[in-house]
Amino acid sequence: MEIRVETKPLLAELNLALGIVESKATIPILSNLLFRAEGDFLELVATDLDVTLRTRCRAEVIEPGAVTVPARKIGSIVKAFLGEEAPLWLKTTPDRKLFLQPLGKRNEYHLQTLPEEDFPSLLDPSAIASVKLDAATVKQCIEEVLVSSGNEDGRFSVRGALLVIEPGSLTMVSTDGHRLTHSAYPLETGVETPTRVLVPKKTLTEIMKLEGEDQLDMRIKESHIFFELGQRLLYSRLMDTSFPAFDKVLNPPTDKRAVLHRAGFLEKLRRVSMVADTKNRAVTLSFDGSGVLEILARNQETADEGKEYETAESYEGDAVSIGFTIDFLTDFLSVCRSEFVTMRMSDAEHQTVLEPVRKDEAGSHRYVVMPLRMD
Repeated sequence: MEIRVETKPLLAELNLALGIVESKATIPILSNLLFRAEGDFLELVATDLDVTLRTRCRAEVIEPGAVTVPARKIGSIVKAFLGEEAPLWLKTTPDRKLFLQPLGKRNEYHLQTLPEEDFPSLLDPSAIASVKLDAATVKQCIEEVLVSSGNEDGRFSVRGALLVIEPGSLTMVSTDGHRLTHSAYPLETGVETPTRVLVPKKTLTEIMKLEGEDQLDMRIKESHIFFELGQRLLYSRLMDTSFPAFDKVLNPPTDKRAVLHRAGFLEKLRRVSMVADTKNRAVTLSFDGSGVLEILARNQETADEGKEYETAESYEGDAVSIGFTIDFLTDFLSVCRSEFVTMRMSDAEHQTVLEPVRKDEAGSHRYVVMPLRMD
């Protein structure tokens, strides 16, 4: 293999690929990237056996070929040459090392490689029928559900999200056992029958990094899901766990309703979070009957206290005081894009529902959060 490639586009694809590679891979080849040069492109492939990314950048291919290279090392070296105007010259040597040098310069690097044959086999989804989706809508949905996706799998926690594709709509649901997000958007999907699959959290996180195209092609076959956006193909195994029943959780009984200015509410929560208890990250929200909200955070160990006030745009119901994990509130408000949000509450023992204020045709984003016991 011998190529010449511009540093900036190569580094852009390397940064995406490095998100797939595990920092402590137990199998040596999984710490490497596959470089494959052919035609006018250099293809880069990264995998951890569950999630795989295939991407490419333009290159002058002098001699086609393939080799695997240490991911972290090649990423660091290419980044270090970002300021050089000269393209990079990469080629494999007779002793199967990768030679790297800015064209016309004396700097040179020789990296140990592993043969292409050692790299895991790759899947080709081209024969699978695709569902064409609006990329911006899919990403907005993912951004919202990632907030409450679990960090471990359990009875009420899933380290991923339920994806439901129906005629005319896209829905995603996630939960970590303490909160649940349900995001549903009207979207032309072209499907005739509903499809429900569980997508891993890492896959969703990596999709958010893919840019540059308006249309996302999605394919599902047996135990795998494929996402293609422009020149990049990301695919992963689907989760084989079951998703908790969530329908009843979405509409808990509530008799109090507040409409708050999102940015102002978020700003005040972030300020009081600086003095919140480091263990339970507790904050108490207290509405009086007129809609004035007191936001209180205390640190029992240091006796620090922070108090802020926000006046609701509207309020219905009696006075109420409820404790929450403050990060659960700021997580929702940070990904919510509307000017105002609605809080529907009952009491300190039952779930609270937060939603952006927007038109029905703009889709729904419902966030259900459990109160925090303040005993």
